[in-house]
Amino acid sequence: MSLEESKPSTDPRSVPGEPDDLHHTIPLVMPSRIGWAEAHSHRDRPFLQRDPLRVYATRAVLLDLLAVVIAAFTGFILRWTIPYSVDISDLTYVSFVGVVVASWMVVLVLRGAYDTRVLGVGSEEFKRVVSATAVVFAAIALVAFALKLELSRGFVLITFVVGVILLISVRWILRAWLRHERRYGHFLHRTVVIGSGDAMAEIVDLLDRDPVAGFAVVDVIPEIGSEASEDALDSWLDEVMTRIALEDADTVAVAGAPAMGPKVIQRLAWRLEGPRVDLLVAPTVGDVAGPRVSMRMAADLPLLHLDEPHLTGPKRAIKRSLDIVFGITLFILFLPFMLIAAVGVKLTSRGPMLYFQERVGRGGQIIRIAKFRTMYVGSDQMRDAVIGAPDADITDRYKADPRITPFGKFLRRWSIDEMPQVVAVIAGTMSLVGPRPVLVDEMPLLGDADHRRHLTKPGLTGLWQVSGRKTTDWEERMRLDLEYIENWSPALDLVIVAKTVKAVLWGDGAY
Repeated sequence: MSLEESKPSTDPRSVPGEPDDLHHTIPLVMPSRIGWAEAHSHRDRPFLQRDPLRVYATRAVLLDLLAVVIAAFTGFILRWTIPYSVDISDLTYVSFVGVVVASWMVVLVLRGAYDTRVLGVGSEEFKRVVSATAVVFAAIALVAFALKLELSRGFVLITFVVGVILLISVRWILRAWLRHERRYGHFLHRTVVIGSGDAMAEIVDLLDRDPVAGFAVVDVIPEIGSEASEDALDSWLDEVMTRIALEDADTVAVAGAPAMGPKVIQRLAWRLEGPRVDLLVAPTVGDVAGPRVSMRMAADLPLLHLDEPHLTGPKRAIKRSLDIVFGITLFILFLPFMLIAAVGVKLTSRGPMLYFQERVGRGGQIIRIAKFRTMYVGSDQMRDAVIGAPDADITDRYKADPRITPFGKFLRRWSIDEMPQVVAVIAGTMSLVGPRPVLVDEMPLLGDADHRRHLTKPGLTGLWQVSGRKTTDWEERMRLDLEYIENWSPALDLVIVAKTVKAVLWGDGAY
């Protein structure tokens, strides 16, 4: 999808000595996050890790692997070796056992059985282990039925039963170990409580009462009212972040204080996304319901756990896999069009075939994107005079942009000018779907919330690209980008890709 060629960049071939690397870092307007790493790098707290349950999760992975291996080979021996004297060197049966073990562990990961937010407390951990096991063996049964494979139902039944028993036993053993460690002050969540009056005192008492619950209150911070001014709220958030850093806290619990409304909770949640601090909120604090809210019991107190929108672990692996597969496929499909475009650009106007431009990527990194040149040489220096700042009439100025060459209009109409960016998708600088990268000069236009669009890689196409392209105004574009960040899923990416094809064919907003 076309975005205007604009001011910040120069063709690198015309600038001697310009660095070739793609990852220069620029600061985002988030002062409270500056110095977070430095504040934590000097601390030495051997019994209070940054993620107190990471050791638990690591041991769970190793013990679960041992459990599923034992379960699979128990089924192998009881079903095939003892009655039929099947040789363990027979690769047919052993390979099937290996597939079962590998699939089992992958599904455990994908089902969140090692998510530290559910480990060591409540029943959710056990539910995920059992549900993952059920999914594996249901899938085996379906595949066997569909392909008419001669698989032993006895092996499947024995392995399933033994596996469930062993996996649950492993988690009970780990729970007992964790409770023992916490009684001696190990693996506790260093918690900052925000609130006032009796509500705050009650939460502090509940969290500190029993160390087995896993919390140690290290600081209390007075609340701020929802009617506070923007400047006062920003100052309060900066103070909260500073005190969290000083105390090396990994959890913030907000008491049921009536003065704090959804707006304050939302702004606090955004600030905590960068340092990866968990936020627990008493259900009485306003309306914070949403797709990233889950109930969590903390010291016998029901608190809402606000998850940050992050693409890590399995989610990041899934998205990266889709980028590689679709990126390579699109590169092969785009190659003939890119060759024609390259020749056409050279024959129809003076200048280089490609135009290189600096944009803002994931985490505020500067990336250089390439596109086929669609404007006359020197047009980037005329952008302020022709386009200006985003306003209600910017769409009309885009339509009548005199800097675009006749062949460039054709490239933009069919989005051929953006095709070289598929190389960046394969390389990992960009993603197939995501917020389109903004210009460096547009950074001052972003509000505090808008910076959250940089939590993920910029995309070749995105939600606002299939919602009108250049006819979408700036505020709506930011809203759609944040909506994508909040609700990402592989299914959403596939829907956007399908809508992108339709948008390109119809050509709405392409100029």
